[in-house]
Amino acid sequence: MDVKNTLRDVKTGTKEAAREVDGHQLKDDVGNAGDRIRDGLGKFGDKVRDEADQAHRNVHKTDEETTSEHR
Repeated sequence: MDVKNTLRDVKTGTKEAAREVDGHQLKDDVGNAGDRIRDGLGKFGDKVRDEADQAHRNVHKTDEETTSEHR
């Protein structure tokens, strides 16, 4: 698992636990849901960025191989 994802999960878990200290309230559920949505979007953004980086590397690798073949 990615370090950033692990840190996000730990941070969200800590916030959820802190919200429960004074008893359960509706606003705790809203805050928890917001945190989970934010984490999910962050993880999705990381995945998209990683895949775009990989596609970029693949394009340049193919360009380099094509250039090498024509020498």
